[in-house]
Amino acid sequence: MRISFTQLALRVLGPWLTAAVAGSSTLQPLNNLLVNTTSGLLQGFLDTNTTSVSLNKWLGVPYADDTSGKNRWRPPQPVKVKTGHIINATAYGPACMQGRADGGNGTSIQSEDCLLINIIAPQGAKNLPVYIYTYGGGFDSGSASDPKVDGSFLAAKGVVFANFGYRLSLWAYPHAAEIAEVGETQNFGLLDTRAAVEWLRDNVEQFGGDPTKITLGGESVGAEMTNQYMTAFAEDPIIRAAVMQSADTSQPMWPLNDQISKVASNMGCPTGKGLLDCLRTKSATDLQTVLLATGTQFQPVTDNITIWKDFVKLTREGRTARIPLLCGTNLNEGTLIVNGEPTAYLPNITAYSKSNNLNLPWANLTEMERLYPTPSKAFPSGFNASAGIWRDAHMLCLVHNLATERTQSLGLPVWRYRFDLVADNLNSLGRSIGAFHGEDIRFVMGQWRLIELSPPFIPATPEEIRISDIMVEAWTNFIKDPYKGPQTSGWKKYDPGDKTTLAILGTSLDGAVLGDHTAADHSCNFWNGVLPIFPQTFPACGSWTC
Repeated sequence: MRISFTQLALRVLGPWLTAAVAGSSTLQPLNNLLVNTTSGLLQGFLDTNTTSVSLNKWLGVPYADDTSGKNRWRPPQPVKVKTGHIINATAYGPACMQGRADGGNGTSIQSEDCLLINIIAPQGAKNLPVYIYTYGGGFDSGSASDPKVDGSFLAAKGVVFANFGYRLSLWAYPHAAEIAEVGETQNFGLLDTRAAVEWLRDNVEQFGGDPTKITLGGESVGAEMTNQYMTAFAEDPIIRAAVMQSADTSQPMWPLNDQISKVASNMGCPTGKGLLDCLRTKSATDLQTVLLATGTQFQPVTDNITIWKDFVKLTREGRTARIPLLCGTNLNEGTLIVNGEPTAYLPNITAYSKSNNLNLPWANLTEMERLYPTPSKAFPSGFNASAGIWRDAHMLCLVHNLATERTQSLGLPVWRYRFDLVADNLNSLGRSIGAFHGEDIRFVMGQWRLIELSPPFIPATPEEIRISDIMVEAWTNFIKDPYKGPQTSGWKKYDPGDKTTLAILGTSLDGAVLGDHTAADHSCNFWNGVLPIFPQTFPACGSWTC
């Protein structure tokens, strides 16, 4: 919606003039959802339906400029404010360009003008703590308008919630020689995250938030990016706390210029000097068509500028934000990840150990067979063993290591959890998939009502609703006071010397259950001999076995 400056003046000043004529001693605009920000004037709306608490919402707000054309593959630029215009912030904007054919809910409309932030606050909010959430999606998909990551129920508990779009895939991580040669970072998705946090710092007070009380968090690669953020901006993090739900280790890379040159050659562009300038003249949809046709992949770049190889070592050395952390994993993180991997269905793990799904081909097979014997009670099939390997190597041991180093080396408070809920109605595969990767999102967000909208289309049970309530309370308690933590019955601050400080969520209707992190982390001694040398660069053939 765009209106003239005269219309704007009448809209804003009209209620004041009416009050003055009536002899009022205080002049308050009736439209408190018209907010002035560094992006310009925003018109929000009042939501009285979603939760029992009335919520002020501003959706699709630009926190940085359009990233197409000359801004493609450049750091986020400030919004060009249009004087006298009001941004209609009453509907979600487009998702960022996706690197896969189906990016999921909220991605039907895509654009490079996608650096947009959504803000939700309780009506009458003032100086509330703030949570900015980063969605997952493998760095190539996802959207802040996905209903699963709508934080209305968190906001209703007394925080200001925000989530945002960030560049993905080719548009975020080109791994181009022309950028590397001038010594600049090309992790644009991470730079977008920083821009969103800076925008909140500068503007969140207008929405009822306290800019000194911002927590950054996310799930899956959203959690991975939170970890990257804490090291990239360790000296000036802006945020006062962080949440990492199911963070992955660093990603392997293709050789410099390898993937983007394939895109360029299919679009009539040079593969050397001039590659980027030529591709900047192409439309986003044409780029996407070629990307999907060529099967090219783009992941964060380990450039030693914003992203490094060994985040555990960085943490041990204190090269990370000195802030409290809430972190954890789901019991069966690997099941959905290996579900489509052919080698995971073989009787043993030999082929899987060298697969591009695991991406750890130098890990000792004999030791893996000892830790993940199949068939066995713990791993009845190669699938179960493969899923266990992926879970431990990619997620479980990262959380174990970061939690240990942040407490022992840095003396920082950490609250660690594991989500163990297994149920028939949470996935089309039922109980066989366990407590799968991403299962926790709807529970943390209070979005249990969405469970019946996806296969197998069975509503949430009363027990699941209670579990979600516990998690919403825990997360918002941490956001409100990260030094006090979740304040959930049975959830103790993590202590590597106290094996009962792993909080098991999803199995009790009273809070957390004391878990044994020593038993849960038993494989990490092995993986800690493997993980520090990763990520590696794929060989030219693109397979670890060629």
